[in-house]
This record gives sequence, C-alpha cells and structure tokens, in this order.
Amino acid sequence: MPQAKLHPDPRPIAAIRLDGGRPCLDFVNSIHDRYAAEVEDYIATPERFIEWCLRAGVLGPHEDIATPVSTAERATLMRKVRALRQHLHTLLASRIDGLTPPEEAVRHIDQWLHRAWANQSFGSDGRMHWRGDAFDVLLPLQRVALDALDLINATPAGQLRRCDNVSTCGWLFLDTSKNQRRRWCAMETCGTEFKMGRYRRA
Repeated sequence: MPQAKLHPDPRPIAAIRLDGGRPCLDFVNSIHDRYAAEVEDYIATPERFIEWCLRAGVLGPHEDIATPVSTAERATLMRKVRALRQHLHTLLASRIDGLTPPEEAVRHIDQWLHRAWANQSFGSDGRMHWRGDAFDVLLPLQRVALDALDLINATPAGQLRRCDNVSTCGWLFLDTSKNQRRRWCAMETCGTEFKMGRYRRA
C-alpha cells in the first residue's frame, strides 16, 4: 500500500464516514481508498487523531486527553497509530480471507491488549474501570484493540466483509443486513460509483 499522507486540503473530521459498524473497523478505515495510487490519511496528525477519536466514540467528550507537544512525542504517537492500524487491518483481512494472520500482526495487537488489561482494575460494582493514570493519548488505541478482540470473538463467520470496490477502496465493515449480502462499504459511495461505471459501459 502506498504511504498514506495528509491531504493538502483535508476534509473535516466531521465529514468522514464511519461505515464500518464498529470503532475498530472505522479506525482501520481511517485511510481513504486504501488501494488507490494516492492514499489519504484522515488522521495524519495528533490533532486530527484525537478529533477523530471523539467522533468515533473511543474517547468520551469529557475525557481530557492532552495532545503531544514535542516533535518527538508527536512522531512517536503517529508511528503507534499507523502501526496498530496496519496490523489490525492485516489481522482482520486475514480473517475475511480465511487465512492464518501473520505472527507479527498477532503479536503487535496482543501487546496492545495486555497494555489495556494492565491499565484497568476490577471495581466493587463488578465492572472493569480504567485507572486514573491510563487517561493519556494512547487510551483510544487500547480501546480500539479491545473492540477488535470483542469483534473477533463475537462475530459469526461471513459478517466481517471487505468492500467489493477492491480496486481502490479496501474498507472493511460488519454486515448486519437482513440477507447478509451487503457488498459495499456504503451504497452512497462505492455502490454508486459501481452503478455509474456499469451504466457508462452499457
């Protein structure tokens, strides 16, 4: 896949589609047209990453998460974001294709899961709670990893799908349609593009 980058005129975070059906899938889909020649990264800066996390629900509106300030901290965060996103895509795509995922992807996500579990404690209410010192810029990545684990454990075979626009899109989604025949990440985007292309070829 080409190196994803911030578009010179990036679309507002509020305009980014969340068609995956789960936060972890929307995170994987935070690249526009994964297989296109020019790949746009929706969350290519720490500021856009945090704004996207609020929109996608992996950060709460009252959770005060500081944006990294130093150049080194900002670069480190974005490396972690891109690495988890790529390994998660690899893992989920392997599941869709019925393949054994690469060990590197499994190991990387396992590390995030252990970090998430270590940052929680069991409360008297019978629920797991995030520790106070867990509320930093890496918290949403831990929540994404936990959501991916829940998706994998709870999703029947065939419900996790890839958009049929395999030439450019590459988005993943949870097919909860009644007949389990959803083909596109969204009919308004790739579905319409396919129909228009078929009409022009007719």
